[in-house]
Amino acid sequence: MIRQAVLQYIHEENALDQLKEVIGNRSAVLIHGRQAYEAAAFALPALPRLLFEGHCTDQQVEVFKQACAPHDVILALGGGSVIDTAKQVAYQLQLPIIVIPTIVSNCAPWTPLSVMYNEEGQYIRFDTFPVVIEALLLDHRIIAASPYDYFVAGLVDTLAKWYEARVLSGSSAEDPVIETALRTAERCKELILSTAVTQERFRAYPVDIQYLVETVIPLAGSIGGFGDAATRGAVGHAVHNALSPHPETHAFLHGSKVGYGLLIQEKMLGHDAAYKELRDYLIVHEQPTSLADFGLQAAVAEALAVRTEKEELCQLMRPVVTSERLLEAIVRNETRVPASS
Repeated sequence: MIRQAVLQYIHEENALDQLKEVIGNRSAVLIHGRQAYEAAAFALPALPRLLFEGHCTDQQVEVFKQACAPHDVILALGGGSVIDTAKQVAYQLQLPIIVIPTIVSNCAPWTPLSVMYNEEGQYIRFDTFPVVIEALLLDHRIIAASPYDYFVAGLVDTLAKWYEARVLSGSSAEDPVIETALRTAERCKELILSTAVTQERFRAYPVDIQYLVETVIPLAGSIGGFGDAATRGAVGHAVHNALSPHPETHAFLHGSKVGYGLLIQEKMLGHDAAYKELRDYLIVHEQPTSLADFGLQAAVAEALAVRTEKEELCQLMRPVVTSERLLEAIVRNETRVPASS
C-alpha cells in the first residue's frame, strides 16, 4: 500500500505569507505548542488557538476533537507531538489539516500516521490512516531559528530510514516502488553523512542545509509512504519504544534514542563497518551511544532486550529477533571504542 499524505508542499523563505490564501474563506483553528507559537506568531493571521502540552495521547485527541469540531480546517503548529495529535483529530473529524513545523526533528509533518503514548509518556502504538495533509509549509525564517539539537536528532532519525529499510528489504528490491523507497533512503544517508553541519551553518540556512531539511521531512516521510511495512522501523525504533518506560530517557529527543537503537541493531547483525560509521557520526554530533549516556545502569539491559523483542517492529524482521541476541548486542555496545579521527 502506498500512503503519501501531503497535497501541497511549500518550502520557501516567506512560506507563511501564503497561509491566508491556503486557508481561504474557511473557518480555521490552530493547535499549537507554547514555544512554537512564540516562534511563528509574527507571521500568523489572527485565528482561534488551542494550546497543546504533553504527549500525543487518546485523551488529548478527545479534548481537541470537541474544540475543533465546529471548524472547517485544522492548523498544526509545532513539533511531532502536536502534529501527530492534530492528524488524529483531523482524521477522526474528517477535516483537512494544514501543517506548519517549527522544528526539524522527524518526518511527522509528512506521514499519515500518529505515534501514540500514554499520559506518562510511554509508547503504546502507532496508528496509520488515510489522512490528507492539505498543505505543509516550511518557512525559512522559522526553521533557521529553530533549536539546533532538534535538527541533529532529525538527521539521525532520517539515517534510520536507510539502516532499518535495508534490514527489512535488503539493499535493493525487484518491486520498483520499494526500490524507489530504498534508493531515496540511501541518498538521504549519503547527503547527511557528507554535508558539514554546525549550528552556525544551520542558522545561515544555505542551500545544502535546506537540502538536509528536505531529507528529514518530505523525503524521509515519503520513504515509508512508498515502502510501507517493507521500509518502516526495525530494531532502531523498537529500542526507542522499549526505552520509554525509563523516565531518565524522556529528556532525550526521539532521533537521539533511535540512533542508539540503530547501534544495537547494527551490532546485533554484525554490520561492523556500518556500526562504526554510525557511531562515529553520533559521537561527533554529541548523541547518546550507550545506556550510561541516558543515565541508565547496565542492569536494565536484560529487561530492555525483552521489551524490544516484543515490539511489533521487530516481528517484521527475518530471521526472528530474539531477546538473547539483543542482550548480547546491548552488552557489547557498552564496551567503549574511541571514535576515529
